[in-house]
Amino acid sequence: MERALVVANPKKRKLMISDEDDDDIGIRRREFRFKVLLPNGTSVELTVWSVETEMHFEDFVGLVREKYLELRKKCEWMKKKRDINWKGSGLYLEDAGDNKIRNVIEFKNFMPRKCHILRLNDGSSDVAQTFENMWDLTPDTDLLLELPDEYNFEAAIADLIDNALQAVWFNGKNNRKLVRVNVTDDKISIFDNGSGMDDSDENSLVKWGKMGASVHRLSKPMAIGGKPPYLRPYFGMFGYGGPVASMHLGRRTRVSSKTKHVKKVYMLLLQREALLSRSNSEVTWKTNGGIREILKDEISNSDGSFTKVDIYEPKVKGVDINKLQCRLKDIYFPYIQNDDLSARGKTITPIEFQVNGVDLTEIQGGEVATTNLHSCNGPEFVLQLRLSIKDDHDGTRGFHEANARLRFVYFPFTKGKESIERVLEKLTADGYIIRENFQDFSRVSIRRLGRLLPDARWTFLPFMDFRNKRVSSSRGSILKRCSLRVKCFVETDAGFKPTQSKTDLAHHNHFTVALKNLGSKISDKETAAVSVEISMDTKMLTPAQLEKEYQEWMIKMHNQYDEEADATAEDNPVIIVSPPNKKALGISKEVVRVHRILKRKEKSWSNGQRIKVLKGACPGISNNVYATIEYFLLEGFEGDPGGEARIICRPIDIPDEKGCSLYSNEEDQEDPTLNVGNSLSLPITVIDTEKLVAVGSTEWENQLNKIQQKSPACFDTPIPNRYKRQQVGVVDSISKSCDKRVTGKPSHCAEKYELLTDDQSPELDVRAGSKFPTLAIACYDIYGNRAPFQTTPDVAIQLQAAENLYFEVHGMKIGLSTNKMTLKIMDAMVTSNELDKIRPGYRTTLIITSKKIPLSLTFPCRVFPSYPKHVTLKPEIRDDQLLPGYIFKELMLEMFDTYRNHVPEGTEVDIVVAEFEMLNHCSTSYKVDDEGKINLSGLLKLTAGYGEIASISVVFQNKSIFKQEFSIARRSLRIASEVPDFCAVGGQLENIEFEIVNIDGEVDTKIHHDDQDCQFHMLTIRSDFFNAEESIRYTFKHGRCTIPSISVPEIEGTFSFEASHSQYTMLRQDVEVQVIKMFNVKEATQLPEKNILTPPELTPLNRENNLISILNDGKQLKKILRLGEKIRTVEERLENCLKQKDGIEKDMLMLKNNVQHYQLDYVDSGFINTKEEMTTKIKSMENSAASVLCSLTTHQKQQNNFLEDIIGVVALLGSVQSPELSRILAEYLGEEQMLGVICKSFNTAISLEKYKQNGEIDIVHALHAEAAGLGKAISKRFFVMCFENIRPYNSIDRPHNGSWHDNDSQRKLFLPDPKMPNGRMPAGFMGYAVNMIDLDIHHLQTRTTSGYGLRETVLFSLFKKLHVYKTRENMVDALPCIEEGAVSLDGGIIRENGTLSLGYGNPCICFPCTNKLDISPEAMEILTQIEGKKQKLLMIEEDIKILNTRHQKYLQNYKEKEKRYKNLMHTIKTEVF
Repeated sequence: MERALVVANPKKRKLMISDEDDDDIGIRRREFRFKVLLPNGTSVELTVWSVETEMHFEDFVGLVREKYLELRKKCEWMKKKRDINWKGSGLYLEDAGDNKIRNVIEFKNFMPRKCHILRLNDGSSDVAQTFENMWDLTPDTDLLLELPDEYNFEAAIADLIDNALQAVWFNGKNNRKLVRVNVTDDKISIFDNGSGMDDSDENSLVKWGKMGASVHRLSKPMAIGGKPPYLRPYFGMFGYGGPVASMHLGRRTRVSSKTKHVKKVYMLLLQREALLSRSNSEVTWKTNGGIREILKDEISNSDGSFTKVDIYEPKVKGVDINKLQCRLKDIYFPYIQNDDLSARGKTITPIEFQVNGVDLTEIQGGEVATTNLHSCNGPEFVLQLRLSIKDDHDGTRGFHEANARLRFVYFPFTKGKESIERVLEKLTADGYIIRENFQDFSRVSIRRLGRLLPDARWTFLPFMDFRNKRVSSSRGSILKRCSLRVKCFVETDAGFKPTQSKTDLAHHNHFTVALKNLGSKISDKETAAVSVEISMDTKMLTPAQLEKEYQEWMIKMHNQYDEEADATAEDNPVIIVSPPNKKALGISKEVVRVHRILKRKEKSWSNGQRIKVLKGACPGISNNVYATIEYFLLEGFEGDPGGEARIICRPIDIPDEKGCSLYSNEEDQEDPTLNVGNSLSLPITVIDTEKLVAVGSTEWENQLNKIQQKSPACFDTPIPNRYKRQQVGVVDSISKSCDKRVTGKPSHCAEKYELLTDDQSPELDVRAGSKFPTLAIACYDIYGNRAPFQTTPDVAIQLQAAENLYFEVHGMKIGLSTNKMTLKIMDAMVTSNELDKIRPGYRTTLIITSKKIPLSLTFPCRVFPSYPKHVTLKPEIRDDQLLPGYIFKELMLEMFDTYRNHVPEGTEVDIVVAEFEMLNHCSTSYKVDDEGKINLSGLLKLTAGYGEIASISVVFQNKSIFKQEFSIARRSLRIASEVPDFCAVGGQLENIEFEIVNIDGEVDTKIHHDDQDCQFHMLTIRSDFFNAEESIRYTFKHGRCTIPSISVPEIEGTFSFEASHSQYTMLRQDVEVQVIKMFNVKEATQLPEKNILTPPELTPLNRENNLISILNDGKQLKKILRLGEKIRTVEERLENCLKQKDGIEKDMLMLKNNVQHYQLDYVDSGFINTKEEMTTKIKSMENSAASVLCSLTTHQKQQNNFLEDIIGVVALLGSVQSPELSRILAEYLGEEQMLGVICKSFNTAISLEKYKQNGEIDIVHALHAEAAGLGKAISKRFFVMCFENIRPYNSIDRPHNGSWHDNDSQRKLFLPDPKMPNGRMPAGFMGYAVNMIDLDIHHLQTRTTSGYGLRETVLFSLFKKLHVYKTRENMVDALPCIEEGAVSLDGGIIRENGTLSLGYGNPCICFPCTNKLDISPEAMEILTQIEGKKQKLLMIEEDIKILNTRHQKYLQNYKEKEKRYKNLMHTIKTEVF
């Protein structure tokens, strides 16, 4: 048996070792991991450690079986699965490529240490398509604490679309990128034609369903920076979008995915209830999965790879598809229609986005499209922001930089209405729920990486907000009004952090706070930590300049696009030129038009109209003001854009003669004049803000009454029908001529009480357990007038169902309205379990009475039962009915509400069954009959097999109210008679008896074949030695079946057959018998003469001994033949490996000739890009001071005074733009200087080491002590630079401006470009090395006491005026102007004084870089091929080594066994003959 180590648990290892030990040979074992899907729907995980390149099929299956049986003992549910035929002739494995494995498991086909899925087939027709616990979705523990508190439908489906969008985004420039969404009441489906997933570790389908496995969240730094609108869909942040979203949307989810490298589609199955229950009780989350063929529509919509998410039993029904299409277009608008990605400004479609078969480019609605439609065509105000954290805590750029573009769009006032109001009206008309108005409209919306954050709806940014600013000029009034007509569209990169649901920016994040406070004059601790650079058209702006530029832009938009007012055509204005009282009129221009009628917001306002100006409408209005409109003032001539509009109105207490007066006399040829008088001049915005409303005559008269009435008189009028008419008449007369007013009041003598109801509702409908609607009772006097209640009366309520049947009403609250005119009865509730007595009409009478007042009211009422809560099965299902195929002839589901009343007829519920079948009913929806029951008699059939679980569930309004599970009795088929181990060829197996037994081993006598009772129980015998039509069937009698005889074939070998129940195939048994040929005397005499021995007469005892010898002889022969087969296989594989090695080496040589050698070295070294990776690299180095410093935490540094003044390591000061530059600068400096330590002063430097009296280093103090605390040691010299003591660079060309460029945050040195003798700059010159390193943000603030930075000190000391050229050729040509050395990106180095560095180096420590190596796509493809062939060559060389060792071992074993076999054969022949 071959050697294998099976690892079930890292702490528990089961070792299976043969008698042939390989440890002394020195062969390295390799680890292979498998997940084996078993034919009964279960799966096992297996880890095999092997020194061999192959394993025999029987040995591998034996390991699988052993693992399965071990798990089966622990898991009850596995015991209910059908048995597996481990010894059947039809046993084989199938890999991901549909290759069948029957003889040998060749490990060369499987990558070590990666999990591979295999499917086991035992020859049965009953093979599972889905598998229990196929995928392990165990999340990171911390993530379980971070799950979003609440999801909505929109956020959940957007999370799944994010995954699809991320997948297709990388399909390639010219490849189709398709995202397709389909939403119905039964299923939600999201399809994408991205790269897909499979069973490999790199593309594992587990990553979709496993929280914390998001790949894209690790790519966040790649989505920082770039060009707006930052379309880099690295949306993943928390790694739980897929599973959480799918569990929110529905009860069941199936994820199907395929990559181009596999033939099968892999499936992952999620069930909400199962995962939630396991999350509370188990350490692991495991869920089911499956493998299937690709479907036709999947082929047509993909290029061999795709992912499809199907969500069943959605929680949300009746989704408005048009609204969903519009909303998704809003969220992903830049990915659907985009103008920024085209160099010519052409609109392109980056992603083909379909929702229910409609391309979203064809959708016209939605907030974004509607908003864009109503904006002006004028220039936008565009800002670019770069935000950075001043304190870099972990040294990573990705989490400390953010970028944003702010686009400000103007929405003008046109045709008497605000454009933003038109937007809101259009959205309302389209069915959107709009909770905003013009005043509180969200004027800031945010997209992160092109994806809309729906909840990030801010009202204003600080510098946009003019609402609370005091207006002291006409310009200020214009700005205040125009500020409401601007919307800001913010587009951010990945530097901004979203909330967990990705619907808003993280509220307390530094960058979010800084953005919200943009332009604010306040500075708190949060914003102080963030540096904000504001630019517009490459021009840097201060906050003051930003505010000024923004205001100028608004004034420009106002003057060009606003149409402030629109006077009606019938109203001819009076033109007033240069009025002397402009301030009193509230205008600023020299020309004003005076109108009597004005149309505003599609409503006409006219002279003489009574209005009310609400409190706070504009400055000076501290209370509500009632007034009469007199005139409207419009600045400028008709047709002029911009200008102001005012309303002149006279307050109610100002006489007409003291109001506004207009004098215009054409005959006297005098200029018209307008005197305001005591009237008010109000801005037109009081109409826009709905702070000015029209007033009816009643309210106007009431206001006059309050003003004129000083001592009102009261009287009772006995004429009921003339009360209101008389009151109005008195008021009208007094308002014209009197100072007194008379008010009539109703009588206090109550005559009757009435229940105030809607006349359209003749009955009051209530439901048991639910509150009554508020009951309102009015009181009327003897004249029929409404009268107030004097006190709150006591009230009693009853529901009378029959003469002696009353239902109790409780929980009611009683109160009076504010004016005491209405008695209100609230929160009344009826709870009763006797509603069945009034079925089916449920009619009662509501009786309201009081003891204190003559109140007695009745009203018809219907009291319905509550919603379904309890379900009862009648009759109960008995154990003897739980047989596979049983049809329940009598079965009812009785439905009750909370109070045990039968639910009303017609109540609809869903019946969900598992392992049952509903006959003649394709839907799950059922209605309750007039008795409160659902009749399932003759409709329910049990389809579960023996040992399985079946269940019935009742669901009401997507909530399960009932579930009952049934365990089907476990049965098994066994052989009761004894079957011989050996049988002669052509013989018979006779009287073989089979039994079907229960779990206790007792025969189930109910298994009895009866044609009349339709109970079919037969035993089928199948074998490969006879055709399927020759299969024999025998009947079961009371649980037993006897087979009279079975013919044995005429050939030697193993004869096997399968016995199984004809209907329940899980009841099966495999039988094997060894068929041998018996020697006799006649046969022996027919042997060739040279082998003939005179045979003695054989006794029965001799025959038995000979038979045993022959059988043992056969076993030895089999071993020898098996070894011979192994030797032949090894030799063939060895020859094949040598051929492959030779071919790969030739291919690699040809490929290497097509790329540059430095590109090969870049791939070989696995170049490190980020600062975080380089820091990790330095930490891992041994005997290095830089390694110790990088390993120390900030806290540890603060505890040691000598460490506080250490600035850092040279290699980590900043970053460069490309790997080529990083490599050549690192090679120029050398590793010692790259790992150099930078200290602030010489005193700090010498404090890093302490010395003993004999001059040796004292390793128990200073930096060496810190190294020891980390388990490290500094055993070699290290380079230290003293920042304060370095002579800085100082340009003699710019002594008055300093040594660096103006307006450069990086403070790059002012170095003149080199000049050739002809006066031109040398070709290929890229710059000075000292300026090509971008210092990290926190290093930019590092200064000496004289104000010098790291660039003019440390970097200039290292590089001086080192030139950087593109190629060696450029560098050599520029020799005449090179003074202090030069390097080229392709590896050339010239040092000072004519010294060259030849050859080629590959530095280990380099500068971090922000961009990838500039390699053409063709070269990158070749490098990828070389890397793949190199990995394959390493594996082949390792295989050759192992095969050679194995070949020698097999040959030695073969010779030993051959010798032993020959001796045995000689002994046997001597005894027999």
